[in-house]
Amino acid sequence: MKIPFKICKNGGRLRSERRFGMTLVELMISLVILMVVLGAVYSVLNLQQTKSVQVTRTTILQTDAQVAFTLIKWDLLLAGLGYPYELQDALQLSNAGGDITLKGVGLGFEMNRTQWSYLLDDVAGSTLPVRRWTDSLANFRVGDTIIIMNETRRPVHQDLIITGIDTFTFYDPVWNNAIDGLRLYIGPTIAARAGLMVFRRNSATYNNGLTYTLSNDTLMRGGEALLTNVEAIQFRYGIDTDNDGIIDNWNNANNPLFNPNYGNKWAVRFTVVIASDLITGYEEVEDTILIEHDPEYPLALDPYAKRRKRAILSSIIYPQNLQPGEDL
Repeated sequence: MKIPFKICKNGGRLRSERRFGMTLVELMISLVILMVVLGAVYSVLNLQQTKSVQVTRTTILQTDAQVAFTLIKWDLLLAGLGYPYELQDALQLSNAGGDITLKGVGLGFEMNRTQWSYLLDDVAGSTLPVRRWTDSLANFRVGDTIIIMNETRRPVHQDLIITGIDTFTFYDPVWNNAIDGLRLYIGPTIAARAGLMVFRRNSATYNNGLTYTLSNDTLMRGGEALLTNVEAIQFRYGIDTDNDGIIDNWNNANNPLFNPNYGNKWAVRFTVVIASDLITGYEEVEDTILIEHDPEYPLALDPYAKRRKRAILSSIIYPQNLQPGEDL
């Protein structure tokens, strides 16, 4: 808007000029428009930052879940290591399939407390010649309780106690080289042959079993927390009767009886549901998610759970130590 006003006399004549400016109303309107624009920009930036944080948290959560998932696989694969022949002795499910107890594990999480080796020579008596590893944690100690297993990982001798140890050099006649070895002295006299595995069991988990269970959205491995933000976990096992990689007989109510005449692979299927934190503006469409089939295992979602994103991880594992062997 142009605002006229008079100025001083110049040369005996009055001269007027017009200067440009803004009224108070125009200034207020400009400020309102500026605030609206800044508010819109802030909303967009805030939304992008929120989504970025959510994506980062979800990525970290899924990464942790993948690590825990891999560790569970190791425990399942090693269940029944050097354990007696019955499947239900080494692997037990709860009636609902929500937790599982594994016996005979020892080479997975407990690697730093587990010693193992193979017999270097066919020596019968009370002396066991085994490989001496460079890593001292892989060597045996006096007082260790050991098991000798055959080629199919079945126990040949159990609960042998090491009473003494010394070192020696073993000359391999096949490869014609020298191997650092240990002599393990045990109480009883036994018959042994080269190549069998000598395994020191972890007494804390080997006999009593290691239980995976869910407590307050935390997946527990024994008495230790393994993974948080877990909504559900389900274990089931059965038999692949036609060797097509598909389990034909699920059972989550009772443990199926072990029968070596099946001649097929026993398998364990486990499913883990990982949920994110509460996400603003997100809502799951369905009220129930089906995370297992045959029989169905639905997961009901309350209003709070519907505002969380989730990843469902599942796998089928064939525990190598629980398969029918030739010695059964």
